[in-house]
Amino acid sequence: MTPSQIHQRLLTVLVDMGLSINAITDQANFTRDLGLDSLDVTDLLLQVETAFGIRIADEDFWKLTTVGALKEFLADELSLAKNQPV
Repeated sequence: MTPSQIHQRLLTVLVDMGLSINAITDQANFTRDLGLDSLDVTDLLLQVETAFGIRIADEDFWKLTTVGALKEFLADELSLAKNQPV
């Protein structure tokens, strides 16, 4: 999956949660800038797991505080998954 595809799929998840497309930037913090509370962030990350077919480990879960951090994490995870033998 290309960075552009990751961006578009993540954007779809965020907009489907009711976030303004204009507020979504790589620097946007989920709680401070986008107004999500801890339950919203949990819901977001669960939706991301479903949308991308990945599992976010508990130790990574709360490190993902910005849109950009989440995009980088997804790129790394999807790259690793692609290189795993079947």
